[in-house]
Amino acid sequence: MSGLEHSASDVIEVDFKDIFTKIFKHKQTIISIVAIFIVVAVIYSFTAMPIYRSVSRILVEGKPPKIVKVDGTVLPDYTDQANFFNSQIEILKSHAIADLVFSDLGGYETWKNRGKSAGSIKPLKDVERIDFLIKHVKVTPVRMTQVIEVSVEDPDPELAARIANSWVRAYLLFSSVDQLVQRRSELETDLNLQLKFLKEKHPVIVGLKNEIDTIDQKIDNERVRLQSADNTLSGSRPGSRDISNVKILDRGLVPFKPISPRKTLNLVIAFILGLISSFGFILLFESLDQTIKTNMDVEQILRTTCLVAVPRQAKDKDLQDFGAEYITAKGRHSTVAEAFRSLRTGIIFSSPDRQKKTILVTSASPSEGKSTVAMNLATVFAQADERTIIIDTDLRNPRLHSVFKISRGQGITDVLAYDKADLKAYIHGTEIPNLDFMACGEIPPNPSELLGSKKMEEFIARLSGMYDRIIFDTPPILAATDAVVLSTRVNATILVVSSGSTNRHAALRCMTALKGVHAHILGVVLNKVNAKDQANYYYLYGENATKKV
Repeated sequence: MSGLEHSASDVIEVDFKDIFTKIFKHKQTIISIVAIFIVVAVIYSFTAMPIYRSVSRILVEGKPPKIVKVDGTVLPDYTDQANFFNSQIEILKSHAIADLVFSDLGGYETWKNRGKSAGSIKPLKDVERIDFLIKHVKVTPVRMTQVIEVSVEDPDPELAARIANSWVRAYLLFSSVDQLVQRRSELETDLNLQLKFLKEKHPVIVGLKNEIDTIDQKIDNERVRLQSADNTLSGSRPGSRDISNVKILDRGLVPFKPISPRKTLNLVIAFILGLISSFGFILLFESLDQTIKTNMDVEQILRTTCLVAVPRQAKDKDLQDFGAEYITAKGRHSTVAEAFRSLRTGIIFSSPDRQKKTILVTSASPSEGKSTVAMNLATVFAQADERTIIIDTDLRNPRLHSVFKISRGQGITDVLAYDKADLKAYIHGTEIPNLDFMACGEIPPNPSELLGSKKMEEFIARLSGMYDRIIFDTPPILAATDAVVLSTRVNATILVVSSGSTNRHAALRCMTALKGVHAHILGVVLNKVNAKDQANYYYLYGENATKKV
């Protein structure tokens, strides 16, 4: 095989139909989970505290770039300009600015404490309130510009606008002191230089000293204003001539629409999260569920044919007078009976060249319905005018004798153990035309050896001359080796799997055991199928169908 062919065989196929089937099967779960998310989103959207945002914008113009010479080339150096701009951003984020705003507001209370009496709230220090204020102020540079945005969030729209404007005013005041200090330093440098050439009373020297004194007075005034809580910020006028490099572009306006909660967006997000969560839950549930549910599971997991999917018996009052073993005899127009007739047809037309006179019915574990399948299979063959016998070879836990209300005292074990020649003495007629029954007889100490003996082979050969179909009901494979041993003596073996109950690993072990003795596995009967799980299984015959055998 070529590399191309090998790689093609390793491709994992995604069965979207199977995924859709699983999702559709759990549609009620999806609806419930999505509904829960939406209800939570609605409750939150209409009960959450509305939050408003106000934004002020300032332009911070740095110094012109320095001109540097690199390898003979004159280039502008923007390093100082970038450092200056970043420094202004950090100043706006600083605790010093927040302190000034806190004083300008006359205090600030956390959101959860507003509107409550003093005795019902936990007292906070001013530092804690200022920290809470800083958390709800965002300083952001506008990309590729020298503009800085100061956005403030608060439940009170008017207070949000006040804080945004106050924050800018605090920065302007802080920056004004910085500008005055820089100007004073420049004047002192110039004064010291002039004193080397001029006397103290020279007009230039006197002028420089007077300007320095004026700046000192301004610095003192500004320092007092910065340290005072007596309406410091409210009395200042933004954009004064002392701060020519900072301009207010936009003042914070009182917002009229809250930014949170966003009701429509919350509902959309809740719907999407609900879908994602429900799909995740379904996939998790399906991955943890190791049972076989559908005919597709049978074919993909067990790699064998699903002969038929038998639905659960409907709770029809007309069908309650008899057990599930008699469904094909008493409720011939039911969907369950139609399923067994489909099974009969499948057996007849599968491998036409291979004789299937002797058929073994088994399962992985107890309570999967193997005896019910064996009984109904024998019934539909009898209804097709075939001479049929069903033999109870479950020598561990026999129960067919109780279905026919016949004593199990004499049966197949007596024939095999005592070489009984007269088989008819051990065969019982039933109320179903063309159907006979042989009980298990006394339970021997060595069932497997008895069923795998040469006498068993001879017994089957003798019955084959008397009947068209011989159905064997055997113990579960995982409970005993009887079914595996007997499968080597019959023409075909059917494994019964209970939908939603049989573990896939248990069924795989059964298939491995049967293949290990080269048993002819006809396929799997998927029993007790829930119609919701079997999306690909449909019957054309309803409960009132009139089709007859």
